[in-house]
Amino acid sequence: MTHYYPGALHMHTTFSDGSGTVEDLARAARAAGLRWIIVTDHDTLAGQPSEGWVDGVLVIVDHEITPDRNHFLALNVDEVIDNTLAPQDFVDAVYARGGFGIIAHPDERVKNDFKDIYRWDDWSVDGPRERTGRPVGIELWNHLSDWGEHLTRRNKELLYFLPQLGMGGPTRETLAWWDRLNIAGKRTFGVGGVDVHAIKRRAPWGEIEVFPYQWTFGTLTNYLLLSEPLAADARAAIDQVYGALAAGRSYFLNRRSGACPQLGFYARRGDERYEIGDTPRLGAGGLAIAADAGSGTELRLIGNGRLAARSSRPFHYQVREPGVYRLEGYRHGKPWLFSNPMYVEP
Repeated sequence: MTHYYPGALHMHTTFSDGSGTVEDLARAARAAGLRWIIVTDHDTLAGQPSEGWVDGVLVIVDHEITPDRNHFLALNVDEVIDNTLAPQDFVDAVYARGGFGIIAHPDERVKNDFKDIYRWDDWSVDGPRERTGRPVGIELWNHLSDWGEHLTRRNKELLYFLPQLGMGGPTRETLAWWDRLNIAGKRTFGVGGVDVHAIKRRAPWGEIEVFPYQWTFGTLTNYLLLSEPLAADARAAIDQVYGALAAGRSYFLNRRSGACPQLGFYARRGDERYEIGDTPRLGAGGLAIAADAGSGTELRLIGNGRLAARSSRPFHYQVREPGVYRLEGYRHGKPWLFSNPMYVEP
């Protein structure tokens, strides 16, 4: 039996530039229906004493390496990595300490009054130098970055009150990079990050909060597929979360456009069933991929970086060639859901 656990990653507290404590974030996450969160304050692990189960939410505390550009979520490490190192060197330092990481908001291009450009400059740096068998992630969709990229002086009030208008989804270039890496055998998992700070600003009518924690936790949500329920022991539960992320056993979506707590996306051959992140083989009896994300969804099956099938209804697709197969979902013509791949071998 597969267990689905919703959670969020990439967020900031008062230990860096957020407006809430770790406990504030846990309470907001619970109110938003999440079961786990990963706090990634800038270049500090000061929140680690609060790590564990808090108000029924598994709180994991790691950090974001933040030089002027080239930000990286360093996971499962017990010391802060030097952000003055070159990107390749600080990535290697994370893995040398037994951790792994996620390239954050790689395709930023816009500088405005709200934000600077925090782009991942060199896309040839896509993980540690010794990549074999080591998990690497890309933040395909970052809520705050996406919204900020659409912000102008003329539309800032409109996008504050109608933030969905500032949500464009992952860039075409980011998705293409992700596909190229996976096709080349560099298994790379994709996530959605909220990058929430609950920023407080002055407005003509008083102080405002740009994206409160609870509201933001209802946007980009990552669902982990676990074979067992989350453990009561916090350390064991953290290992489960990181194991699922690293194996690409997850999908994410924008819950502001609708929920999908149990995505139907799997491959089947006879009595054998394969889930997201698995590696089925082509063989006798054929292999069929099934997809169902509920009504009102346009589903797109992407095989080896190309559109393999499209449907507004649940469908089955007969796989005839090996490759990397993932699912995208659109609602009202806008990006909504993205799964990690299944890797079909010859």
